[in-house]
Formats: sequence, structure tokens, C-alpha cells
Amino acid sequence: MKIVDLFSLTFTSLRNNPLRSFLSSLGVFMGVFAISGTLQVSDIGKTYLRKQLEEMESPRIFISSPRNPIIDKQVKYEQEDLKWLRNNLAGWGYIIPFENAGNGEINYQNKKINIQAQAVVPDFLSASGRKIISGSFFTQTDYQKNYPVIVIDEVVANSLFQDENVLGKMLYFQNKSYYIKGIIEAKQSDIGIEKQGLIFIPLSLHQSSISSPFFEQIIITPSHHKDLEKLQNQALNLLKQRFKNHDISAYSNIDSVKMFEETLIVVTIILLLVGGIALVVGGVGIANITIASVVERTSEIGLRKAIGATETDILSQFLLESTIISLTGGIMAIGIIQVTTILVVNIFTLPYEFNYQTPLISLGSAVFVGISSSFLSAKRASELDPVIALKS
Repeated sequence: MKIVDLFSLTFTSLRNNPLRSFLSSLGVFMGVFAISGTLQVSDIGKTYLRKQLEEMESPRIFISSPRNPIIDKQVKYEQEDLKWLRNNLAGWGYIIPFENAGNGEINYQNKKINIQAQAVVPDFLSASGRKIISGSFFTQTDYQKNYPVIVIDEVVANSLFQDENVLGKMLYFQNKSYYIKGIIEAKQSDIGIEKQGLIFIPLSLHQSSISSPFFEQIIITPSHHKDLEKLQNQALNLLKQRFKNHDISAYSNIDSVKMFEETLIVVTIILLLVGGIALVVGGVGIANITIASVVERTSEIGLRKAIGATETDILSQFLLESTIISLTGGIMAIGIIQVTTILVVNIFTLPYEFNYQTPLISLGSAVFVGISSSFLSAKRASELDPVIALKS
């Protein structure tokens, strides 16, 4: 049979039973709608996570100071602890000290802004993954000689100086004056948190001002990002051996991202199961329709076989009918989902990138269910004896 004749017979059969064809397509529509919608939500979630990771600093581990639970006293770290950890821990890229230098206002002319100060070492720039926008980060010479220099982030620069050249200008913070050496890009500290104004002070300068050689946190960056969790556990175990009977906690700056990702995976799996069930129900509908169609058209099948139609011709027609029904319901569902997705991401300003695999997977699953659910009935129809079929 020619392809044109096959399509002509198929469409004629579908047109003769419009309500049946519509209800079968509706069942497939609901299943594909659920699956396609779930995959779109997953795509949006993955894009959102990727954008958030790009806005955050490099994956890092923050280890807090040991605390004696009996007397509830904190013990700060010193340089010897860093050296010991570097010698005993494997798989690290950077191990650096860190200290919060306090919050407060900084003033410039008639402008002021609330900021947070962080006392860091020169290696902080490489460890954080931030980039210098203008000027430079403080050097080992600045650090060793306690030069009163600071580096500000974009938020501070845009709020106080706008288009001015800020390099070399003096800022006052906590009754101390500092010269601006550079501007660093602003980063989010956690997922969904707005970028805040930060200034970075040499740790040595901060320690001199408070007459203390200690610091409150250790930052560790892994050599390979996939080893972050393993490195965190190893560092904790080592430090607990060094500070026995002390509580030490650690967290990474991507813990919330991992939690969001795990939640997204669980929700996606649950919704895909629901969509799969809906699609199977649609397939059952197609199977029932195919069985009814075979019963109604038994004499027609016998007549066609009597005048030369082959088993392949009969099988192809029934499979083509179920494929067209599946494609119709699937395309309608995918089209509605795409339009809805575009509206939602525009209304709520969500990040979204079209993934061609999503509609292909949805449509492919619809066609698979349609063909597989009707195959047995179509196979039996193609194997009918023409004499028996004509008698029926």
C-alpha cells in the first residue's frame, strides 16, 4: 500500500469517530501535560541553581572556632593550627584564616552606607574566586607592613562613588582611616541573598588593632569541587583530634544549593511518576479504543485482506491511528506548557533557557505509550482470517 493511501485511510477512520478520537487524545494530553510541565519546572530550577552558583563565591568550607561545651568558652585559631592542618589534610587548594571585622557605617562626603568588614589574607582573592574590577588586591608587602589599605566591593563603590575614580581615596571605618587599593566584584554569600556591601581589610592590620594574633575561622577550598564534602569531613575529624573535648562545626557556602537541588530532584521524581501514571491511563484509553475499533471494523478488515491488503498494511493503519492520536494530544500539551512557561518566567522574572530535549522526551513518551498500548490489538487485527472476518 502506498503511503498516501495509508494516511488517507487513517484520517478517514479518525474523522468517522471524532468523539472517540478526541477522548483518546485528551487522555494522552493530560499525561504529556503533567510530564512536560514537570520537566519545565526542573529546567527552570536547574537554570536558577546555575545562575545562583555563578553569583556566589567559589565552593568553600568554613570551619568555626572550637568551643569547650563544659565551660562554654571559645578557643580561637592561631597560625600553628593552619600549618598543622596543611601538613595533615589532603586534597585542599587553599587553607586560609578568616575573621569578621565587624559591621558599621562608612562615610564619604554626604553619603553613608552600612557594610560588613572582613579581615583576610592576600590569598583570599584566589580562594574566593572573585575578580578584581579596578586597582589590585593587597599584597604580601601590604600585609606584612600593616599598610592601612582596603579593598571594597562593587556595592560599596556604586553606592558611594558612582563614576568617580576611587583608587587612593580615604575611607573611615570604626574610627580608623584606610586607603582604597582596589574594587572587587560583589558576590552572594548564599542562595537567594542579595549582594551586600563588603570591605576587605588585611588580617594582620586587624589583629594589630585589636592586639590579638588569633582568628575565628578557617576557610578551605578543595582542589576539586566534587571532593568538597569529603574534604569537609576529613578537616573536621583532624581538628577534633587536635582540639579534643571541643565542639567544632563546619559548613560550606553551597550547602543551601545542594539542599535545593536535592529537593528539586525529589519533587521532579514524584511529579514524573504522577505524569507517568496519567500517561499510562491515556495509553489504556488508546488500547480500549483500538480494541473497539477492531471489533467494529472486522468485516472491513476481512474485505481489505480479501482484495489484497497484507498484514503489514492492516497493522500499519492501526498503529498510525494511535500514533496520530498520541501526537495530537502531545503537541497540544507541549504547546500549552511552553506558552505557560514563557508567561510565568516573564511575570516572576525567573531564569529560563529553552531545552529542546524536554519537548522531545515528552512527545517521545506519548508516541511510545500510544504505539505500545495499541500494538497487540493491531497485531491481532492484522492476523485475522479474511473468511472468518467477512462472516462476522
